Amino acid sequence: RWMSAFLVVVVVLVHFPAKFTVIGPRDPVTAVLGQEAVLPCHLWFRAEFASFVHLYHDGKDQYDGQMPEYQGRTELLEAVLTDGNVPLRILNVRRSDEGLYICFVQDDTFYEETVLELRVAGLGSAPLISVESHQDGGIRVVCRSAGWYPEPEVLWRDLSGRHLPSVSETKSQGDNGLFETETALIVKKHSNRNLSCCIRNTFLNQEKESAVYISLNTSLALPVMIGPGHPIIATAGEDIVLPCHLSPRMSAENMEVRWFRYQFSSVVHMYQHGKELNVLQMSEYQGRTEFLRDSIGDGNVSLRIHNIRPSDEGQYVCFFQSSSFYGEAVLELKVAGLGSNPLMTVDGYQEGGIRVMCQSSGWYPEPEVLWRSLSGQHLPSFSESKSRGESGLFETQTSIIITENSNQNISCLIRNTHFNHEKESTIFISG
Repeated sequence: RWMSAFLVVVVVLVHFPAKFTVIGPRDPVTAVLGQEAVLPCHLWFRAEFASFVHLYHDGKDQYDGQMPEYQGRTELLEAVLTDGNVPLRILNVRRSDEGLYICFVQDDTFYEETVLELRVAGLGSAPLISVESHQDGGIRVVCRSAGWYPEPEVLWRDLSGRHLPSVSETKSQGDNGLFETETALIVKKHSNRNLSCCIRNTFLNQEKESAVYISLNTSLALPVMIGPGHPIIATAGEDIVLPCHLSPRMSAENMEVRWFRYQFSSVVHMYQHGKELNVLQMSEYQGRTEFLRDSIGDGNVSLRIHNIRPSDEGQYVCFFQSSSFYGEAVLELKVAGLGSNPLMTVDGYQEGGIRVMCQSSGWYPEPEVLWRSLSGQHLPSFSESKSRGESGLFETQTSIIITENSNQNISCLIRNTHFNHEKESTIFISG
């Protein structure tokens, strides 16, 4: 059969009593390296095929004959099997997983199949910008990044978004199949000195960007301050490091390094001539900040903030000054609160049915809350309330009425929409 031309085959053998049609997605499924991918197949090689990605037969997963590279990395989502939906999850997606997959379903008298395509994408490291040398009457600025797939798009632009021409660009593919990129730009006296290096994965339509400001009197002896060009995400209650360093690398031990927020006097942490001076420190940061001095000799002036709070969210300025020059970089911190697992309880009879409650706390920003059946169908809630505690985190409480004729396998899902994180609990109400 024509199926033998494919290198990768998914096998899922499911028994159904009547003729059926197997339906898969028309568009390719895109997965990020190292994460999970779900290959959807509504309703899913046959016994004579000796090698497979995953096989389900007689109510059990069968692993004898599974391709070695998929062992321990696949699972059939059996919770929705009775609805004719047999998606396959592949864990820790690799470059080699890219390609065509066949979803095959068979009963005693009939079989059907569909073909779907999995595309793998690698979202690489944040661009590292460095000032390297004099060239062509200006300063050569280089941007490097690694871990991209497929080959990324690379560009320089000013802060208004206008593209700037590079003087060189190289891309290479490592042994792991991922791309590294290096591009350079010449900054001259009259050119725009507020610039950023942007690297984009066109499959995912996602990008990473780093920005730098080259001062008017920049020379190889005068460094610039460099921070990440993307927001730093911190989890409420945990610690976070705000990265910042001098380029080219040089010691900042005898400089003033000041981290501040809304204005120069809103001090988060201050270091001056070998000592930490926290007399001017904002009260909400006292006892919560730590200057990472171990690598200050290499120009690393990063700051650790302990016990992150929602009020810490916003912009931070990393500022340095010596006797002859100064510079700064702006960073953005976003705070996420991934709350507790939803607690579901049966709360009594109401409106001709049973009232089921769902409660959770510790979320930031305000989360999305919904009920749904095990097939994924959204169910209307009976009531919902959210409140914000003194810590700035949100608590939520919602309820639903389960009647004799309604779906009695239900779950409560709470989602942080800013960071695409969620937690879910399930309950079954017997007849």
